[in-house]
Amino acid sequence: MFFDLCGNRIGVANDAARLAWDETLEAVLAHAASAPEHLARTLAADPGFALAHAARGLMLLSLARPELLGTARDCLAQARRASAERPVTPRETRFVEALGLWLDDRPRRAAQALEAVLAEHPRDVLALKLSHGIRFMLGDQGEMLSCLRRVVPHVPAGHRLSGYVFGCYAFALEERGFYREAEAAGRRAVEWAPRDAWGRHAVAHVLEMTGRTEEGVAWLADSTGWAHANNFRFHITWHLALFRLERGETAEVLRLYDEGIRAEQTDDYRDIANGAALLARLDYAGVDVGSRWEELATKAEARIDDRRLVFADLHYALALLGAGRDGAAGTIAQALAADGHVHASGERREAARSGALAAHGLIAFHEGDYGEAARLLGAARGGLGAIGGSHAQRDLFEQAYIESLIRSGAHDRASSVLRERLARRGGHNLFASRRLARLGKARTGLAALALSAIPIAIAH
Repeated sequence: MFFDLCGNRIGVANDAARLAWDETLEAVLAHAASAPEHLARTLAADPGFALAHAARGLMLLSLARPELLGTARDCLAQARRASAERPVTPRETRFVEALGLWLDDRPRRAAQALEAVLAEHPRDVLALKLSHGIRFMLGDQGEMLSCLRRVVPHVPAGHRLSGYVFGCYAFALEERGFYREAEAAGRRAVEWAPRDAWGRHAVAHVLEMTGRTEEGVAWLADSTGWAHANNFRFHITWHLALFRLERGETAEVLRLYDEGIRAEQTDDYRDIANGAALLARLDYAGVDVGSRWEELATKAEARIDDRRLVFADLHYALALLGAGRDGAAGTIAQALAADGHVHASGERREAARSGALAAHGLIAFHEGDYGEAARLLGAARGGLGAIGGSHAQRDLFEQAYIESLIRSGAHDRASSVLRERLARRGGHNLFASRRLARLGKARTGLAALALSAIPIAIAH
């Protein structure tokens, strides 16, 4: 009988597999580049470890790549075969069930299966991390936080993995707007687990959403706490670039783009989203980004038929529009419109409805039809939480909406949205303050023009 480092019984055949599994757990929580290696060592030590096969399948599905579905199905078959050949715990069986549910296009049910594990085993950090990730992809911010609120009271201080749990808690709090509590939890996470890239990232989100740019730059200045990470380190660099952009340091932003965010030109949807969202923000700021859109668009065009995640589809469309590949972007928008009606699972259908509006809004913006862009992006605005991602990531669509309002002449509405944005960030947001100043000058100019047109009575 073997137990993992959280005290949960596991159906491994030997101690070598147990030790490798413990390293796998920590690496997964740390977003470490070494996680696949640890998992491979686990399965090499015990090819009949059902839980490891199920975990591998769930991790593959989190990449939202259709070409990995076959491998994930193989993982499910291996997990089921292993479960039939060797006794496994009910807890481990639920992981296998969760993989089957996700493969059946029922990710929300998969998250619920993992959370059923947590109801009986609240220290099961793998179930927590996997359900957390699925909820994040689905835009289930409320359920994400509810789950963490149930788990955190059972986490012992000082345990090797406790910090990582608080990192998840910090992010869930931040996404629901509990910024003070989120920051405290995130800083505790990094203190307890210095390798917790997710916890560090959660604090960066708080600093971004509360307009604390200088603190954000300082918080991410030292990369030693996340240098071990997989491509998630590119996303943390993206956060640093946002803080630099907020300071108006566009040359430094471009350097971070070239040497960090797109240093490895992968086609992972998260990496493409980092690049496209940053280039769009630079475009809105009037910065010449050169030919950088082309590389992103080539990667995105190869993935327009994926249709695994609306968040990914929208960023593919954004990259394609940036490079002027309007037809390919239109293909994505049309697919989203179809999926928003009858051709997709319930989870995708809900997200696709708002995603289609946003995609067509981005196309209208690209074509210079700013009134239509404002209408479509405004209509999408209330439902974009369903596409997944974070507040900071979805803020790109908010910025596009504001730009559309300004360029279409809807200055009163733009001013109202900008003032709300500035208030949420404690009065500190360069994007909002610059545009409000510009709108103020435009009003002053119009008032002066109107005044000059009024006939002045001349005394005789």
